[in-house]
Amino acid sequence: MLIEKYKHHVFKVTYSVAKNQQEAEDLTQETFIKMVDALPSYQAQGFKTWLSRIAYHTAIDSYRKKKRRQEDLTSFDEPIFQMEQGSSAEAEMLRQSQKEKVREAIESMPVKFRDVVFRYYIQEKTYAEIALDLNIAEKTVEMRLYRARKWMRQNWKEDDFS
Repeated sequence: MLIEKYKHHVFKVTYSVAKNQQEAEDLTQETFIKMVDALPSYQAQGFKTWLSRIAYHTAIDSYRKKKRRQEDLTSFDEPIFQMEQGSSAEAEMLRQSQKEKVREAIESMPVKFRDVVFRYYIQEKTYAEIALDLNIAEKTVEMRLYRARKWMRQNWKEDDFS
């Protein structure tokens, strides 16, 4: 009954952040799931406002997560992993050399960053797969990647890989 009553309102809130109908519909569903989980903590003061806040925060979290996924490892990773058409054996050797430098650099990282960076960027695993491999929460994987990127920006220079 609550879902039927508030589904249009929640959709409007999520759409205002997502700007995509399909994503807003998904976020609306996620909002109602979170609402059910949070009902025990509801204190009977402005249900629509409370639900709107859940919807807004769900949409913002999704937006931030999407933005983080779009973040590049660093500016130097593109030439390493892209194959050019008609590349020579020499160019391939240079690429392999750069790739090896990146692997060595990853090995020099703190252990808690190294594991997630290697699995995410080299093995191309998802947050869920990494979480399962390392027996940690997905949010922990997300946070470690965020901190690893910050660590890389502070400790690595593009010149180190050329």
